[in-house]
Amino acid sequence: MQKINEVYTTKNYESFSFIDNNRMVSKAHVGRIIDSMKIKRLIRPILVNEKRQIIDGQHRFLAQRELKLDVPFTVEEGYGEKEAQILNTNTKNWSLSDWEKYYCNKNVKDYIDFSDFRKKYKFDFNVSYSIMTGSQHTDFKRTFEGGYLKISNLKLAEKNAVKIKSISKYFKDYKHREFVRAMLVCFKNKEYSHNKFLSKLTYQGTSLVKCVNVKTYLRLIEDIYNFRNRVETRPLRLF
Repeated sequence: MQKINEVYTTKNYESFSFIDNNRMVSKAHVGRIIDSMKIKRLIRPILVNEKRQIIDGQHRFLAQRELKLDVPFTVEEGYGEKEAQILNTNTKNWSLSDWEKYYCNKNVKDYIDFSDFRKKYKFDFNVSYSIMTGSQHTDFKRTFEGGYLKISNLKLAEKNAVKIKSISKYFKDYKHREFVRAMLVCFKNKEYSHNKFLSKLTYQGTSLVKCVNVKTYLRLIEDIYNFRNRVETRPLRLF
């Protein structure tokens, strides 16, 4: 057995600095570490270079600083931005399930409702988010992990989920994200009748196929919905 490095410790927080282009600090992640350290602190040194720039462990450093604990660290001379990026690449990030569990354990109601909804209706995270918030947020992952999830109307989300699932007998890809988003557009249209659409699907089920985007789905839904309408019936327009 060979000893390859020394572990030092200090409360001189100002002696450390962050390295340029390291991964963005997550306040939620720091909070999670703080909570964990309050229960039991497991000693895991941060890694710094000879300038005390933090190469690995910036979240642990911030948590220990917040708790006014000594910071254990090891030094690797010559390490810099490249090594920080390699370490970040090889570090297992938390999954969305991990974050969901974390916020549920913190008794955050929106996340508890989200978890119950997702498990009940069997939609994935992104689709559940769209249904429950009515949003097509492009940065869903950052919003979800950061603790910013807000459920706008739980009863409406449940109602829309039931409607979407009612299409499953006609369309196997009814959980497809772009299809769900297209259906949410339909539900907001005052001219749309879901019962009528289901009726049209009884003899046009094979017409509903997987599409690449929301706009294409909306065109297809229009065609199915308006097929063989009476002359005096106002056609559905989704654009």
